[in-house]
Amino acid sequence: MTDRVRDDSEAAPDPAQARDVAEFVETLRQLRLWAGGPPFRVLAKRVGPMMRPPRELTHSTLSDLFRADRRRLDLDMVIATVRALGVAEADVAAWRAACVRVQSAMGLGGPADAAAVRRLPPDLATFTGREVEVDALVRTVDRAGGGATVVVSAIEGMGGVGKTRLAVHVAHELVRSGRFADVQLYVNLRGFDPDHEPADPADVLESLLRQLGVTAAGIPADTAERAGLFRDRMHGRDAVLILDNAADARQVRHLIPASPTCLVLITSRRTLTELEDAAWHQLGVFSRDEALALLGRIAGEERVAAEPEAALRIVERCGMLPLAVSVAASRLRSRPAWRLADLAERLGRGDAATSEIGGATFDFSYRDLPERAKGVFRLLGIHPGLDFTAASVAVPAGLTPAEAERTLELLLDENLLQQSVAGRYEIHDLLRAYAAERAEAEMTDAERRSVVQAALRWQVAVVTLTALAVSPDRSMPPIDPAVAAVSQPQADSAGDAVLWYGRERANLMQAIFVAGRLGFDSLAWRLPIAMAYFEELAQNYRELERMMSTALPHARVDTDPDAETDVVRWLTFALTAQKRPAEAIGPLNRVLEARRAAGDELRTGRILGSLADAYSSVGDAVRGYELVTEAIETLQKIGGPVPSSLLTIASVSLMKQNRRLEAQEYQMAFVERARKVGDPRAVALGQHNVGDNLLLQGRMEEAAEAFQEGVAVAAEVGDRYVQADCLNGLALTLKARGRVEEARARHREAVAVFDDLPEEEAARYFAQLDASSLRYVE
Repeated sequence: MTDRVRDDSEAAPDPAQARDVAEFVETLRQLRLWAGGPPFRVLAKRVGPMMRPPRELTHSTLSDLFRADRRRLDLDMVIATVRALGVAEADVAAWRAACVRVQSAMGLGGPADAAAVRRLPPDLATFTGREVEVDALVRTVDRAGGGATVVVSAIEGMGGVGKTRLAVHVAHELVRSGRFADVQLYVNLRGFDPDHEPADPADVLESLLRQLGVTAAGIPADTAERAGLFRDRMHGRDAVLILDNAADARQVRHLIPASPTCLVLITSRRTLTELEDAAWHQLGVFSRDEALALLGRIAGEERVAAEPEAALRIVERCGMLPLAVSVAASRLRSRPAWRLADLAERLGRGDAATSEIGGATFDFSYRDLPERAKGVFRLLGIHPGLDFTAASVAVPAGLTPAEAERTLELLLDENLLQQSVAGRYEIHDLLRAYAAERAEAEMTDAERRSVVQAALRWQVAVVTLTALAVSPDRSMPPIDPAVAAVSQPQADSAGDAVLWYGRERANLMQAIFVAGRLGFDSLAWRLPIAMAYFEELAQNYRELERMMSTALPHARVDTDPDAETDVVRWLTFALTAQKRPAEAIGPLNRVLEARRAAGDELRTGRILGSLADAYSSVGDAVRGYELVTEAIETLQKIGGPVPSSLLTIASVSLMKQNRRLEAQEYQMAFVERARKVGDPRAVALGQHNVGDNLLLQGRMEEAAEAFQEGVAVAAEVGDRYVQADCLNGLALTLKARGRVEEARARHREAVAVFDDLPEEEAARYFAQLDASSLRYVE
């Protein structure tokens, strides 16, 4: 079949008419017919080289793009397909904009391979003025269009002057015009937060790479390597990246992509002259007209027009600082009976508690808050979180979550808080500094420490409860009963728990730092232990090692016998997963000696189990089995439960010695334990191991039954690797029984498990499958 000849007068379909994804796909199908209906095999060969980066595209993958029931679209593939079908380059932007629009309208977070990422904060409806600055920034982008280097614009100015809002507004303006539609990223580098360390570039790169679809296991440990991978992932993409509140040039240097298709907007209070080829934009306070316009936009233009002299006194008292004007205007908006002269007079009497411009406005707004709101505002000045939810504020504030939410919403209405994501609240660093000043002035040192400690205890409790909700057979340190009573799990499935943890992880990492800095040793090791389950789920073993190494000094000074025991056991797990088990043997023996000397058989048994795993992993399976047997006997002697992990260690040690029938007993016990406690992910993993063992024994039908359950349960809980490996195991059982076509079909299903993943992540899974004992080969 050949492409039909098209009449040059025939217009291409217009994507702007599509109202949703289904209509967009139909328009795309019409475009294919307009181009002569090229076969998918032919079209795939054209599209693949046009993608960024170029890739070999199968006809089936491309044909899926044209399915009428699709809900998600690969933006990169769509644009390459449009170009391959002969759309003029001048019209490609319309297809890109339509694709982004229909997916946004359906609330989709982006295409299946994370080619389109939209993470900008919202553009405020109250954005006012700055026409000259907006025009200058846009012209900088226009002049650099088609250049050979990335476009970098730095916006400098004092705190509260509106740098962030300007950068966000410009980014949205450019996106609305059809530019930078592939990737839109925002990072708060916290360069000037008085109570938090500036963001580490390595941590920022990890977050950015995750947003771009790279799994934790695929992120390098070295900062320079992470930066290289980030540049690779951004290469050729129409992307805008906002690096907000940069401390210095060193902090941002690794975060700048190299592709000329990218725009980087940097905001900072400092002049970052070390950044070569950046365009500099100095931002001052508002002009009088701009300040009055913002006052009117929030408080009401008619009120401002009715009292022009009072309005002028208000903005002058605010120093023309946008943040201060916003706070003052919000006070007027919430007091419709006030005259502007009333506010001007009160601000004139204000005794600012901070030396920053606008302090009088903050002080006045604070004094007029209800007492509960004052208490929450003070709390936010010393809270260990980077941002807040009603739940994270409720416990340290002594409120119910509903009361905390109402109070946070009140502070939001008063412009004392900001909100980029529904349910999560942020505070400007000037206002955080002011809130900390109020806490310093109105609370004792003991009260402040108590509030921070309560916030940290809540974090330990909620992470622990969430881990236990999805994996109830875990052995975890007990949590404060009083805090547990007012806390609850944040998810009830592994998939939802991972999503929640991803949103909360930056706050938790900050909390570890705060706990250590303030000398809360118990919390400084308990929080990493609670977080360990989620790092294990993500296979983020390097980070797990770092967390436990940080926790270990705090655990060693804590009198709780669980402290060093649990930290060293998790450290062993992280080292073993990175194929460095020998490094764990020394620390394990140290703790084992201490626990034996204390007559602590419970923790002696647990440490023996970890030591068994380390020995088995270094190649001494015989010693490993001896130690795990001793561990089980020690725990049984005191009537304690035998952890599922010991059953796994015993079976692995026996399998390495080809003692398969004995290993099977432990494997079956593991599955039964998982069923009893209701841990479906453990059931899937257990049946995977049972099937593998039965396959080696030649018991094909029994193996097939185990694999079938493993496939079903792994798919339910979202464990892609176990699902695919069980499908390959099922294929091997079918092949052994002569059912080759069915075996091939199961293997194709295994490969298809990763179809919707980014190519790099899928490749990592395929490498794991290739190394598996269940690898399927003809």
